[in-house]
Amino acid sequence: MKILSAQTQRATVLDYISFTKTVLSFAVGIPGVFVYLLATNNITSSLWISFFAIFALALGVCALNQYQERHFDALMTRTQKRPLVTKTIGQFQALFIIIGLITLSMGIIYTVLSFTGVAIFALVVVLYNGIYTPMKRVSPYAVFPGAILGVIPPVIMWLSAQGGSLIQPAFLSLAWFYFIWQMPHFWLLVLVYNKDYKEAGFPTMIDVMNGGSLSRITYTWILFTIISALMVVPFFMPKNSLILTLILAHSIFLLWKSLALLSKDTWKNKRLCRKIFMQLNLYTLTVIGLLVLDKWIM
Repeated sequence: MKILSAQTQRATVLDYISFTKTVLSFAVGIPGVFVYLLATNNITSSLWISFFAIFALALGVCALNQYQERHFDALMTRTQKRPLVTKTIGQFQALFIIIGLITLSMGIIYTVLSFTGVAIFALVVVLYNGIYTPMKRVSPYAVFPGAILGVIPPVIMWLSAQGGSLIQPAFLSLAWFYFIWQMPHFWLLVLVYNKDYKEAGFPTMIDVMNGGSLSRITYTWILFTIISALMVVPFFMPKNSLILTLILAHSIFLLWKSLALLSKDTWKNKRLCRKIFMQLNLYTLTVIGLLVLDKWIM
């Protein structure tokens, strides 16, 4: 069994990037930017302020997640070199950074959405760090509260662009799409990193069903994701027929490339599952990105 290293080293910039998952945290806000651009015809400072607030919150909750799971990270090959495991970042320093980032994010979002924004950000901390993180140690069904988190950036950006109610068909179609996408996103990660999760004692859906069944169910949810994406299109119907053609073509391409998940032993091919994972994520960005391209450039 691996244990936390007793060695203390000086933290580098890369350690802080790893601790806050900076690249992932930045990417979290990109779907929200697309939603903002679909929701309004005017770009104001609220776009950049809201994006920075989401970025700061993501940095904070990701860092808090690593703090909560530091002992489990020490048990997995994939995570055993994280800075809290190697103690290149100390626990008190980590808490100072976490509190600072989350407080900063709430202060920033308050300037755009007042207490509504602060309440939504507080909900993120509760869902991600209070429910999802501890729940995934004991239940493979943590994916469901975790999936709600994927809808938060679109919620923030839609409110920043339009204000008012979220009960609008156009927004609900976007929210549903981002929620559904989270399922195959998480389950493909399970297929790729199942061995690591077992080493740390995390239950996964492979414990509920075999890997082949999870692989086939994941394909079904990819199909649901594609259907959900196509349901968004009529609310932001492209004026350029090329954009619509590209969306349909990419949908067919993803459906075809993911067919491998229906094979009995695909779930054992980590490289292929990782490739499908990347293609799925690219699809979610491409579909909404093409709608934005049609509205603002074409």
